[in-house]
Amino acid sequence: MLLFAWAWHAPHAVLPGRTPSRAAPQPSLPLRPALQPRAATASCSVAEPPEAELPSAATTEALPPLFAQIEKSLEALTGNPQLLLEAVVGLNLPGGVATYDRDRVVGYFQRRPTLMVSRAYEFLRAFQRVRSAWEATDGSVDRGVVLRSELSALGPVAVKVGQTLSQRPDILPEDVCEALKGLQTSNEPFPNEEAYRVIAEDFGAKGPLAPGLPSPLQRHEGFDPDAPPLFAKLTADCIASASLGQVYRGTMHDGREIAVKVQRPGALRQCLLDGSVIIVALKAIQGRYWNGDLLAIFDSITLTNTNGIVQELDFRNEARNAAAFKRSLSFLGYVPVTLPELTTRRAMAMEWVHGRHLSDLAPEEAMRMTFMSCEAVTAGLVLTGIVHADPHEGNIMLADDGRLVFLDFGLMSGVEEGIMEAFASGIQCVLSKDYVGLVRAFVDTGFIGTPIEWRAKESDPWQTTHPA
Repeated sequence: MLLFAWAWHAPHAVLPGRTPSRAAPQPSLPLRPALQPRAATASCSVAEPPEAELPSAATTEALPPLFAQIEKSLEALTGNPQLLLEAVVGLNLPGGVATYDRDRVVGYFQRRPTLMVSRAYEFLRAFQRVRSAWEATDGSVDRGVVLRSELSALGPVAVKVGQTLSQRPDILPEDVCEALKGLQTSNEPFPNEEAYRVIAEDFGAKGPLAPGLPSPLQRHEGFDPDAPPLFAKLTADCIASASLGQVYRGTMHDGREIAVKVQRPGALRQCLLDGSVIIVALKAIQGRYWNGDLLAIFDSITLTNTNGIVQELDFRNEARNAAAFKRSLSFLGYVPVTLPELTTRRAMAMEWVHGRHLSDLAPEEAMRMTFMSCEAVTAGLVLTGIVHADPHEGNIMLADDGRLVFLDFGLMSGVEEGIMEAFASGIQCVLSKDYVGLVRAFVDTGFIGTPIEWRAKESDPWQTTHPA
């Protein structure tokens, strides 16, 4: 905490090697014409809003006039911190394109020190509880369950970390990884009333949401109790809850079964606050406990993940990604159709798919799904250049008709042509046992730098090698 306080009072400077700059808006991922599958068809399309050019921020202390005006007006007139933070990342600007400018966002929270100190204290308390469970020797505490519970309680950023760690038995014990897999498909749900309010507001419901399910807006002006319900059916409770939102099952009036995904309230603010706390903490320990190179790596990871979450919290972006992924990989995997008329920043509806996740499959079905998943992921890396960036078990299903189904397209990556060639070369080198060529492929993909640093044993000194 003392280190955190020191960093707070230090000059608001960025980490070494970085200059304040505006992160460019990330457009949808276009397919290169030469790589488009011949039989690709798109059964859905979502109109992409025009990109809004954000004013540059020279420093975090002096916001551009437009942002200063938005900040002052929203704080004075509404007192709504969520609206204010949406303005800081650009969601209130024309076109609604969210961008993560780390210096502007950190500056926003540094002007609100109570929020940062309080959140840092929550992180510290959670760490202490996990450490106590880890150090218990009597077997009375399940450390994996404790870690999963604490990460879930800390919110979306911590849950994302837990989902990643659940697939890394090389970092955590296998029993802990198994416990963390629960974060992929189940998280603490938020109240249904809050979700229904978002659905009613964003989908423009003038009457009930569904028969027997009144709208939270029934006392608002313009509500018509005699208006037809928005849906023919909608579940009274969520059927799944994830880190950034939860899902309801419904039926349209034409009989189509749909899944309605609603963003977790306050998720944007929580993610940006957590990212800011981590960045300030990194500044505090810079040069005191860790070397600069390691800090730069953690800083880059924080920047990349926070920017990705900002994009993921705009469901319009997810719908665009789903359409692009469907066009690129329709010959291998299946993508549920989204409904453009029911797609907003905070809520979206898509086709309901009947299927099962990996943990619910028989061994032979699981093996078949694994083969299909590997084929689809490899095609993205070496053929289409569009890759699902969050392919954990909760985001892949085997449909009842045997098709491989991808879900959740908030995070996508575009692979450059040269990197695709390097991936393909690396696969060929593995198959032919050309390990010298494999090293070159690792360098070409950026997995390792040059010269290569290595050592035969952990106790041996580091050596360097320049690949041929």
